[in-house]
Amino acid sequence: MSLSATVQRGLADNENIVHECRQCGTTLMATEQQCPACESTEIVKFDVS
Repeated sequence: MSLSATVQRGLADNENIVHECRQCGTTLMATEQQCPACESTEIVKFDVS
């Protein structure tokens, strides 16, 4: 598999994962460690593919 195909596959996989605060349900960026709405650090990942 070419490098560009591998990168594209990785990016596509990341689009299917949603990061959400367990306390208030706010959707977060993958890089966020704390909810900006309620400041909770309880983050869950959902695969929506």
